Amino acid sequence: VGPGHGVQLASGRLVVPAYAYYIQGWLCGVVPLPCCTRQHALVFYSDDGGRSWHKGAPLGGEPTGECQVAEISGSDALRPLLYCSARARRGYRAVAVSPDQGLRFQPPVRCRALPEPPQGCQGSVVGFAAPPGAGGEPTWLLYSHPTDRHRRRDLGIYLNPWPRDGAGWRRPWVLHPGPAAYSDLAACPGGVFGCLLECGTTSSYQEITFCLFALDTSSRGERNLRAL
Repeated sequence: VGPGHGVQLASGRLVVPAYAYYIQGWLCGVVPLPCCTRQHALVFYSDDGGRSWHKGAPLGGEPTGECQVAEISGSDALRPLLYCSARARRGYRAVAVSPDQGLRFQPPVRCRALPEPPQGCQGSVVGFAAPPGAGGEPTWLLYSHPTDRHRRRDLGIYLNPWPRDGAGWRRPWVLHPGPAAYSDLAACPGGVFGCLLECGTTSSYQEITFCLFALDTSSRGERNLRAL
């Protein structure tokens, strides 16, 4: 389970993102032994306040790892979608949506607006209500992840006012120039956001830093990000 955060959906359901290794092959013998495994992202969910938990179906297709989820608006206002962003190895983030609150996800697709370094890296995603008078969908997404395609550095914050459109991600705002790796986002009161991240000057794992930032709406109606 994790790293990252869980979410509570509008229905009250608690959802915790996770990933698991599934056995793909066995060595035959007196005692069969697993010889090949693949990791796939999934979620655990609870409808009774955490007293009991159930497992959703894993994402299909290529292997996926550490993931984060957020509830976004669907085409039917009464049926929101659960958005999943998962670590993948083939150069781009794997993205999938679930119309049934995490029981099953549609086949994941590569999001070419969200590149991954070799072997991928954990990233965080959080949903929040669109600013008053803004375009886009009722719920926007923020995503944090290293922006360098070749190594874990230059952790950036991506904004998407159209979460169902993989091309809706804007160019990232670099929160930490230099080595950086895992991160976790939080939407705070008053339009403020927090990011907990691994970073450093010579290594991605020198320290854990917490930063606050906000949407800046002061320039020609554009929604940009600024540090606090």
